[in-house]
Amino acid sequence: MARQLARGMGSFFKDCGCARPTRCPHPYTVRFRNGLGKQVEEGGFTTQDDAIERRTQIYVEKKRTAPSVAEARRELGQKTVLGTASPAATLSPEASCHT
Repeated sequence: MARQLARGMGSFFKDCGCARPTRCPHPYTVRFRNGLGKQVEEGGFTTQDDAIERRTQIYVEKKRTAPSVAEARRELGQKTVLGTASPAATLSPEASCHT
């Protein structure tokens, strides 16, 4: 049961197979895109109101972030992802040879 309030705000849902998910005791999960554009899920919300409040809080934080700051965070995130390599991969073949 996913529910969307506004485009770009994400969704909230229960990941259970209950016949009446709004009445079951399982927690709600919020799904959204973080500042780097990656899809993220946060779980453990006991009520729809708690899930909606958290999702709205995330949306407001994203809207308050200056576009230049958001772009800098995205660029840094891309550099971090693209720039990670194992230490052995950065060594020259001679340095890793044990003869």
